[in-house]
Amino acid sequence: MSVRLLYLIMVRVSGWLVLLGRSQASKDAEILVLRHEVMVLRRQIPRPDRTGPTAPSWPRWPGGCPAHSADAG
Repeated sequence: MSVRLLYLIMVRVSGWLVLLGRSQASKDAEILVLRHEVMVLRRQIPRPDRTGPTAPSWPRWPGGCPAHSADAG
């Protein structure tokens, strides 16, 4: 148990030391790559169907959302 804890601490400290030695340009490049990966992954998630029974019902009201209409309250 203590060997594993010591290993995890050493890995974390060495990671911090690597980050301290990096230039700002390499950090910016890594951020750009990670943002691109997130964008690609978000495109792979299917968007919900807004025409089925789970679609929001307030746009079908004649005056818009009933909570925001003048006669609601």
